[in-house]
Amino acid sequence: MTAAPPAARPRARWLLPEAPDPATVRALCDELLLPEPICRLLAARGHASADTAKLFLRPRLEQLRAPEQLLDLDRAVERLVRAIGARETILVHGDYDVDGMSSTTLLTRALRALGGVVVPFIPQRLVDGYDLGEAGVRAAREAGATVVVTCDCGTSALTPVATLQQLGIDVIISDHHLPGGDLPNAFAVLNPRRPGCGSEDKDLAAVGVAFKLALAVTRALGGNENLVYGMLDLVALATIADIAPLRGENRVFARYGLRMLGETKNVGLRALIRAAGLDN
Repeated sequence: MTAAPPAARPRARWLLPEAPDPATVRALCDELLLPEPICRLLAARGHASADTAKLFLRPRLEQLRAPEQLLDLDRAVERLVRAIGARETILVHGDYDVDGMSSTTLLTRALRALGGVVVPFIPQRLVDGYDLGEAGVRAAREAGATVVVTCDCGTSALTPVATLQQLGIDVIISDHHLPGGDLPNAFAVLNPRRPGCGSEDKDLAAVGVAFKLALAVTRALGGNENLVYGMLDLVALATIADIAPLRGENRVFARYGLRMLGETKNVGLRALIRAAGLDN
């Protein structure tokens, strides 16, 4: 019996956006002194005024929004300030991708600069799997930690968070993954995509959340903000590696961080640059 031919695939139906107003495009050309195709593209992407187009093309640090837009930020800052002052051990639990490792590095350095006793922990992908789990709980106990801060994970780790809380260890979640249901009963959950969070920028990578937390704790303790801003090379690297949309705050991170990356003093980043043959 002859097999039936495969069903024909439906033809794709392309829906094109409405073309931008020609007068708007001409006005952008006159104001920005840019070619018409570029101005047409800017207008089509929602940058119809010269002011918004300029900020898109040349983003500025002043565009970064207040860390306090993150729900639970005040609780996270208060707990970390208390832990630093009392010399409690803080475990920073990361993830094995670029975003997770960069976030862990950023928070570890920032909290140590403020006098914190910080132990970083990155789970092994093939052994420990993804997310805060048994390995993270074990690492926290072995380190004698009283606070665990997650980076790029934790939003769905209901059982491990409950276990840590039963052990008397407070958990601060710093993440960006979309919640799939109930949130863990953590001390604080920093996630721009969680329900009820007033953060205007939902597209942050985990490193963007970690940056905001580090900056807020540094300000609360009167520390040197330049140390946090000096790690924008890590923020840019992780934002781009995690394929976060380059708009809003991510675009600011990318512009300033990439500018710093070529001159970075970070030993690890310099080694990666050499290994990639980009040091000439």
